[in-house]
This record gives sequence, C-alpha cells and structure tokens, in this order.
Amino acid sequence: MFPKVLSISLLLSVSVLLNGCGEDKTPAAPAASPTSTSTTQTPIAPNRTLTSTSAGTVQLGMSLSEAIAALPNATSNTAADGEGIEWIEIAVEGKTLMSVLLNEDHTISLIRVFSPQFATPEGVAVGETVQSAADKLGGLTGIDFTEIESREFAKFKDMPDNTEFQVMGKDGMAGVYANGETATVTASPAATISSIWIMED
Repeated sequence: MFPKVLSISLLLSVSVLLNGCGEDKTPAAPAASPTSTSTTQTPIAPNRTLTSTSAGTVQLGMSLSEAIAALPNATSNTAADGEGIEWIEIAVEGKTLMSVLLNEDHTISLIRVFSPQFATPEGVAVGETVQSAADKLGGLTGIDFTEIESREFAKFKDMPDNTEFQVMGKDGMAGVYANGETATVTASPAATISSIWIMED
C-alpha cells in the first residue's frame, strides 16, 4: 500500500470522520540510540520482531483485549490525532510502544510502532537514520510527502510487505524536495525513522 492512498485506507479502517487537517500529533517516538550501519546484526527476539502481520506478540486481526493480554503490564488509552482519527495507544510502564486502529469488526487493522525495542528481521527500528535503514533494505527508492496529513514516508528497494516507514527530519523535512514537489529520492542526512506502520492488505 502506497502512502498516497494511505488516507483512503484510514478512512475505511475507522468509523470516525475526518474533522480537519493538521500536523500529526501522535506522541513522538521514544529517543533511541544511533543505530550502527554495520552489516553485523543482533538477532531480534521473536516477541519484538516486526513482520508483515505483527509487531512482536501483537497481531493484525486481534481484538484490543487480546493485544493488551499479549503484552505484559500493558495499558491502553484513546487519543485523537490532528485529523480527528482515534488511535488506541498501548503503553507499558508509561512508555508508548505502539498505537492501533480498529476496524468495524473491532479488530486491529493497523499497528503503528513507536518503540525502538521492535525491529524488522533486517534490524530496522524506530530512531535509526534513513541512510542506515536504506543500507539494510537495499537502498532508498523515494520519500513521499502527504500534504493532507503532513507526513513523510520512505520507500526502500527491499521493504517488507504491508509495511510503511514514516520518517522525519531533525529540524525540518526528512526529504530534500525541489520547489513545489512532494516526492524525492534524496533524504536529509539527519532524517530518521519516526514510526513503522503495519497494515492489512
């Protein structure tokens, strides 16, 4: 699923209506230590691996209660973003690990990971640089800016199925855009992964 049609997916996934545009107000990802670009990788524990259908023990299709039970000591609360979409934040010991959207069947249709404790099998995690992620995923093929949501998403040659990488710049945009353009193949040196999205087909 491409970022440009992400809004359509969100509208189909939730029962709330958009009540306006605005900056993404979902809580910022926890600070992460810089990730090495070394090809040597530490294996990710199965309960922290991001796949095309899960974030560790939390899987697409689960009910909220099942997701909470899958994460020891987890709590949840509902928070609307700048577009009025209600995300359910899941936290452990006061630290937000992820937020999820429920579909009409009240099961999880989208997982948005904020914690650097989770990583793809290639070792890509929230907080690392776009360049580091590109080294692990076959190279950066583009960054798209979605004007309605004011979000940026990076695409990589070997990115996992059903996965999107939201990116952000340190003091501005993650992508280096020509005047008026909303797509680029160049990332700012300080651009990092701010969240990793896993969604239904």
